[in-house]
Amino acid sequence: MLIRYTPGRTGLAEGLRRAARAVLYLPTVFRLARDPAYPWLNAGAVRWLDRRLTPAMTGFEWGSGRSTLFFASRLGRLTSVEHKAKWRRRVARMVADRRLGNVTLRFVPPSDAAGRPELRPDLWHALGYAPQKPEFNAYADAILDFPEASLDCVCVDGRARVACALNALPRLRPGGILVLDNSEWEKYALIFQAAAGWERLDFENGVWRTTILRRPGTANG
Repeated sequence: MLIRYTPGRTGLAEGLRRAARAVLYLPTVFRLARDPAYPWLNAGAVRWLDRRLTPAMTGFEWGSGRSTLFFASRLGRLTSVEHKAKWRRRVARMVADRRLGNVTLRFVPPSDAAGRPELRPDLWHALGYAPQKPEFNAYADAILDFPEASLDCVCVDGRARVACALNALPRLRPGGILVLDNSEWEKYALIFQAAAGWERLDFENGVWRTTILRRPGTANG
């Protein structure tokens, strides 16, 4: 069960919810403090990924940071897309300090660029989806540089997550995995509709949920 709260709401009940969330969040705080490369994902999902990711795999992520170090140290190749220039420079230093030569860091800031709508999967039309954040069209479309069924792991933990996930699903190989953080939010329901028939694993800690979706078929790792 997740303890949710509404930003801006006050009162005794809300105060108790916030206190409970703070207590439940403490194990995450300790893990992050102990390991600079520990990703900001639910611990159960981290353990699951740690057992299954291999150097034979190719990965992609939206939202650079700790997860970049985590995935790059386990995968053979990783492309990481970030929309904030200052943060991208900081992550580049982190990657260089750890001599992770298998990472491609891409900077794709918000813009009025149309992206690459001609390459978007048919899922967009089948679900009647239109971009909710058009300033992130190029950002969400960055994965379209990869052929279909060419990736083993994709992490969606940045902006415009529905658009990113819809673009990512066909890019995953059979057995490939999509990691969606903060998946408890109702606004991401369309992603699960698009991935109907995929294996779904939910990892919760009382504060937030990370979901792993696995494409049907034989995994590479």
